[in-house]
Amino acid sequence: MGTLGKRVRCKPPWVQIPHPPPERRRRWVPKHPPAGLFSERADRSGSGLIALRNAVGGGSVCSDAAMAGPQHRWYVFGAMSAVYFSFGIAVAAIAPMLTVVRNDLGVSRGAMGFALGAWAMIYIATAPVAGRFIDRFGLGWSLALGGVSVAGSLLLRASAQGLGTLWLAVAFFGLFGPLVSASAPKLMAVWFPDERERRRGVGWYAMAPSIGGTLAVAVTNPVLLVWFDSWRGVLAFEATIAVVATLVWVIVWNLVEQPDQATAGDTMQPTPDVGWRGLLRSREIRLILVVAFALFFLVHALGNWLPTILEEFSGMSPSAAGAWAGAGGLVGIACSGSVPAFASPSRVHLLLGAVMVVAAGSLLLMVSTPSSIHGPLAIITFVRGALVPLAVITLLNAERVTPANTGLANGLWFSVAEVGGVSGPLTVGALADHSVGYNGALLTVAAVALFGAAVAFASHREHRSRHRSVV
Repeated sequence: MGTLGKRVRCKPPWVQIPHPPPERRRRWVPKHPPAGLFSERADRSGSGLIALRNAVGGGSVCSDAAMAGPQHRWYVFGAMSAVYFSFGIAVAAIAPMLTVVRNDLGVSRGAMGFALGAWAMIYIATAPVAGRFIDRFGLGWSLALGGVSVAGSLLLRASAQGLGTLWLAVAFFGLFGPLVSASAPKLMAVWFPDERERRRGVGWYAMAPSIGGTLAVAVTNPVLLVWFDSWRGVLAFEATIAVVATLVWVIVWNLVEQPDQATAGDTMQPTPDVGWRGLLRSREIRLILVVAFALFFLVHALGNWLPTILEEFSGMSPSAAGAWAGAGGLVGIACSGSVPAFASPSRVHLLLGAVMVVAAGSLLLMVSTPSSIHGPLAIITFVRGALVPLAVITLLNAERVTPANTGLANGLWFSVAEVGGVSGPLTVGALADHSVGYNGALLTVAAVALFGAAVAFASHREHRSRHRSVV
C-alpha cells in the first residue's frame, strides 16, 4: 500500500535518553506510569521526563515523525467524528418535536421524560462492557456496531405507536451506543501519541455530536417538519444520515493501515491495579465519577427539555424556541472546540467546575427574571458544551489510566454518568407535571450542577496533591 504500510520503528527508551547515569538507564521509564495520558510530567522538558512523556504516548522514545502518529490518523478521526455526529442527532432528535410527538402518542410529560431517558438507563449496564469490548476487539467493529445502533434506534422511534414501543426504540440506542462514545477517547489515545495534538483532538471530536444535535434542534421545526410533514419522516431521514456515516467509517477503517501497536502504546497490558477495581481505588477517579453524574444530569436534562421549557415556561413559539436553542448550540460548539485547549492538568478541574457554575447561574436567573430575557439566558447555558471534553481530559489525566485500559476507564465513566443522564430528563418531566412546575425543575437542575462544581473543585485539590507526591 505504498507509504501507507510503513511503520516507524523506535529504539528502546533508554537508548536515546541523553546521558542518564548508566546504572539507572532502565529505570527512567516506568512500566505503568503513575500519571495519566495528559500528565504534567509529560509536558515538561528534560531527558528523563521526555522519555516518560513518550512512554505514556507510545511506549518508546521516537523521532518527531513517530510522535506525530500514524500518517492517516486524521482520516480515521474524521470518519469517527461522522459517526459521532449522527450520535448527536439521535440524542437530540425528539427534543424539538417533543410536543408534537407527545400529543400524537398521547403520553404525559413525565412519561416522555421516562422514554427519553431509556437509552441512558441501558448505558448504565452496557458502558463498562462496551469499554472491555473496545479494548479487546478494537475500534473497527466497535464504531461500526455503534453506528448500527444509532440508525436502528432512529428507525424504531419512527415506527413507535405508544409509550412502550417508544421506550424500547430509545433503549436500543443504549445497547451499542456506548461503543461510539467510549471509542472516541480510545482512538485519541492510540492514534494520537502527541499530547498536545491529542488535547486539541478531544475538543474537536466533542464538537461532532454538538453540531449534530444543534442542527437537529435548529432545522427540525422550520425545515424538516415542513418537508416531511411528519415527525416519523424526520426520524427516518436522520436514520439515513447515521447509515451513511457508518458506511464511511467502515470504508475508511478498511483502507488505512493500522498503527504499530508497539508505538501506539497499546501493548501496555493492564495489571490488576488498572482494572476496574483498581481504578475505583483511586480517590481522584471516584471524585471524577461523581462529577460525571452531575454533569450528565445537567446536560441531558437541558438537552431534552430546554426547547420545551422555552415554549411552555417562557411562552415562545416552537420555531422561536428552536432558534434560540440553535443559537445556543453554536455557543456550545465554540466552547467545545476552544475551551479544552486551555485545559492544562493544573487547571482542567477548575475549568470544569467554573463552567458548571455558569450554567447553574443561568438557570437560576431564568427562574427569577422576566421571560423576555430567557432566550439569552438559555444561550448561556450552552457553555455546557465544554463539559464533556473537559471531563474526558480529567479522566485521561487521572492516575492509573493508560492507553491499554482507556476503553475500560471511559466505559466506567459513562456508566456512572448515565445514571445522571437517566435522572435528569426524568426529574424535569416529573417536576413539570407536579405543582412546582418548571420553576422547581430548573432549581433542581441548578442545584445538581452546583453540587458537581463543588466536587470538581475538590478533585482539583486531590489532583494537585497527587502530583506533588509523585514529582
